Amino acid sequence: MEGEPVLKTTRASFPYFPILSGIRHTSGDTRLGVPIKRSEIKSDLGRNMIEFIQIIGGFGIGYLLATFSESFLHAIVGHASERARAIWHRYPRLFHFMIQSYYRHNYIHHEATFKENFHEMFTCEKHQRELDASIPGWHRDRIKREMYGLTISLKCYLSFNVILIPTLLLIYFYLGPWMAAGFLPWLALKPLWTLTIHKLLHHDLETARAMAPFGVKWLVGTGYYRWMMRNHFMHHNEQSTNFNLIPGGDYLWFKARRPTREEQVEMARLGMYKPSAGVQLEEQRA
Repeated sequence: MEGEPVLKTTRASFPYFPILSGIRHTSGDTRLGVPIKRSEIKSDLGRNMIEFIQIIGGFGIGYLLATFSESFLHAIVGHASERARAIWHRYPRLFHFMIQSYYRHNYIHHEATFKENFHEMFTCEKHQRELDASIPGWHRDRIKREMYGLTISLKCYLSFNVILIPTLLLIYFYLGPWMAAGFLPWLALKPLWTLTIHKLLHHDLETARAMAPFGVKWLVGTGYYRWMMRNHFMHHNEQSTNFNLIPGGDYLWFKARRPTREEQVEMARLGMYKPSAGVQLEEQRA
């Protein structure tokens, strides 16, 4: 409109980061851009706020899908039913990946190791030698590299995101690039839990803190980390429940359960509760 006051505020240009293009410089120096009107400021601020909300919304959608897919895929592949495995072995070339994943996770990690103690993979050296001898030669090196199911190799990143990747494309084309930008980090975060944290959960806190990568040390001993320890401990006791390391997904399809009294006492002994809660459980037990 004619006569509308022109502010000595300029638009900064960030061609590769569109959300930053709305940043204004209150200096009267117009060399950074061109003078803009008050109505344009309000319009751009509103647009930037909408873009920010879209990023947060995309991140939230990513979280829900990451936690659910973690629990769901863990259950139907890592602990597949006899019926599913019968179908896989009927078409071994088609389901080769499923057969291998089940063997590495269910048999190696759950059945052949950690038999007597949540913190001890092997009962003795003979136990390890016998297990190594039983593993097919073509599979032995990979299982050792992955610490007998405690971690994953980088090639598993694609399989861990088998649900998230197509969803990202759908979000990009139907909900827009800002929602997709918020969703994108979960493609790295979801496998990262198994790659870096799972192997720590089978150790006491002091050992886990010493083993943890630099960027993860701060997490060890927090309330969330202790929750992961307890949830994974219960999963080892009953392999049809409590699949999550990213909380929430087990509840979405009713696969979460509460610990038994015996489990609570044992978890307190292993340091999976905060000290005050652990002392209280020990006193109640006595």
